[in-house]
Amino acid sequence: MKHSPPASDAQYCEDTVRAQDSDRYLIAFFQQRRLRQASVALAAWNLELARARPRSGETAIGLMRLQWHREALQEIREGRARRHPVIGELAAAHAARLVDLDHLEGIVDARERDLDPAPAANLDDLEAYARATAGALNAALWQGTPAAAAAADAGTAFALIGLMRSEPINQAAGRPWAPKSLRGGLRPIVERAADLARVKAVPGHRGAVAPAILAAGYVERARAVGSDPQHPIMVSVDPGRMWRLAKARLLGRL
Repeated sequence: MKHSPPASDAQYCEDTVRAQDSDRYLIAFFQQRRLRQASVALAAWNLELARARPRSGETAIGLMRLQWHREALQEIREGRARRHPVIGELAAAHAARLVDLDHLEGIVDARERDLDPAPAANLDDLEAYARATAGALNAALWQGTPAAAAAADAGTAFALIGLMRSEPINQAAGRPWAPKSLRGGLRPIVERAADLARVKAVPGHRGAVAPAILAAGYVERARAVGSDPQHPIMVSVDPGRMWRLAKARLLGRL
């Protein structure tokens, strides 16, 4: 009986992101060629971090899983990356000087908030979390460039609308994010995502705002159904994603 050879680290990350985070897979596709593989690696790593919180909600287990990631980043610094396909790709991105490990460690630290079952206290609290996680993730490839701030805003917009789209699932899992005291339901969060999604691209670094293009599309869909998280249009994948990104590229925004 023949056995298939193991997939390369890059192929593993690509297959995982394509199957489990198709939005970020498209975002990676619209990056400069030299950044695409690292963008996919970061998206795969984000999926790993998202799994740190166990279904049981046991804080100690979540902390141990996040510590595993801190130690993995330290080992990359020391030139002895552990045998894991996602960590291997992060090590390659670090070796190519595409990512800063201190920046990534800050994202791990921010993910500790996932272990707290309480919803965000207010909109500012929710945005701070979104900025420290998905905002920082999108900015990871743009540190030291004129696009770093735009990338952070774009990633934050993408995170805010994503949290609202997944709110029914989060509530069912006992992990709501929307502040209970927020008037207007989810609409203020959607509108804040809309504000951030208007971020302007920086010439020579246009790929940094790719998440904002998708976020703007999801905002349109949310507005069309009154920001009702239970509506199928609100929670479903935008069928026009590729068209939106291609149009932005054609118009010089991406």
